[in-house]
Amino acid sequence: MSRTGLLPRSGIGVDGPYLIIAPPGNPVISLDSRLLDRVELIGQSPTAPLVMAGTATAGVVAAATSWIPGGIFVCVGMAYLAQERWREARRRTRSRDLLLSLGDLDVALHVADGPDAAKRVSDHLKPYSRHAPITRPDVYEDAKRRLEAHARGKSSKEVRRELERGLMVGTDVVHVAGDFLQVGAVAFRLDEVRDYAQHGANLPLPGGRLLQAAMGLLVVAAEERARAGEDLGVLQQRIAHYEQWTGRTAGR
Repeated sequence: MSRTGLLPRSGIGVDGPYLIIAPPGNPVISLDSRLLDRVELIGQSPTAPLVMAGTATAGVVAAATSWIPGGIFVCVGMAYLAQERWREARRRTRSRDLLLSLGDLDVALHVADGPDAAKRVSDHLKPYSRHAPITRPDVYEDAKRRLEAHARGKSSKEVRRELERGLMVGTDVVHVAGDFLQVGAVAFRLDEVRDYAQHGANLPLPGGRLLQAAMGLLVVAAEERARAGEDLGVLQQRIAHYEQWTGRTAGR
């Protein structure tokens, strides 16, 4: 994907099922959303600004009805504060980040280009995630392939294929090797990666490159799911709903 197709502020974009992250000076990071359980939008809570706005509004009323000298200036000041807090509450309601979920792991990704841009990215990637209703023929075929691979006893090979390019930093594949997360030729202990992620930090890579540690944990979670096995009940249900919706049958 060309960098010209990315959002200008955040350097985020999409390419088919792939989430693309390309901050200036860093190689393109690509994440296959077909590994994820869910792709959602989250926003900051507007509660605190709403409380402040309500308090300021009450102050306006109190100042306007009092005979205290200078009350008009207090009234104007409180009215401005109330307006500013209402505006902040509306902004927070519309402020959206991407939430990438796999199992019990949630990774938030800020989209600096605003709520509309975040929604476009989310709407594009959501149909590829594993808990979303199937609405696309290519997602249906992918789900059928995984189910058939399991029936033939070849699910482990299918999973390996999925993980091979699940997350990449430039041309470096991110994968789990024993107790390490491998990024190309560089390895980090898994407990070290979790510590980085807990502090919201990036994994330092050679040449000044960076990878959000929490993104690396998505690969760890995908590996753990691969060992436990995919939830075939959910997969079969999604396939059945799509076939019912489109009038297709398993043999067609």
